[in-house]
Amino acid sequence: MKTMRRTSLTIVLLLILAVGSVSAASIPEHSGRLQVTGNAVVTAAPDTATIILGVETSSASADNAAAENADRMQSVLEALAALGLESSAISTSGYNIYSYSDTYARTTPEEAVRTTYHVQNRITVTTKELDQVGRIVDVAVKAGANQVQNVSFDLADKQDLQLQALEVAIQQALTKAEVMAKSAGEVLGGIVSIDEEYGTYVPRNESLKMMAVGFDQAAETSINPGEIEVTAQVTIEFWF
Repeated sequence: MKTMRRTSLTIVLLLILAVGSVSAASIPEHSGRLQVTGNAVVTAAPDTATIILGVETSSASADNAAAENADRMQSVLEALAALGLESSAISTSGYNIYSYSDTYARTTPEEAVRTTYHVQNRITVTTKELDQVGRIVDVAVKAGANQVQNVSFDLADKQDLQLQALEVAIQQALTKAEVMAKSAGEVLGGIVSIDEEYGTYVPRNESLKMMAVGFDQAAETSINPGEIEVTAQVTIEFWF
């Protein structure tokens, strides 16, 4: 979907003033009401990627599981640093130790309970080099990461896109109101109220399952960021 052209907020405000906005006291007592809704969807290419990677290890000893996990995660961090990622772009997003026990040979003289300890360590990597996302995943996996929990894309600053969507939605609502009033033989008197809301959609990459089963493949992971969608909806009530 192509990004809709941004319009001037000044023009939108002038259109609103042309229609008229008056105080409740100046609205005729027996005036009619016309309520319209304007919707807009604008898209843009993302400029930021967030990758959640993890290392999970297990052992009959909690200490051994934790030690192995620490070694593997250190290797991952060193590999990412070698790619040029700054330490500020990498943060720990979770650390968990848990265990489960299995009973073997129940009701026999050899019955035994075995406890296995699991250690999970997750890091979040943020980068603006979107063309390097696949390489970051590959390097981390080769260095010891065995979990790719999520890859998402976003805009660092969505304000301009949100305002653009709002402008387009307002223009649509004004146009609809003018057409409806003209078709009904009425003249719009002014605006009673305006309500607006935003809804943002951030695409999630669909290659996560492929990456999970493709850790040992030689081919480089390819990830398509798609586009960011921002929607705006306004409801304007007029009197006539």
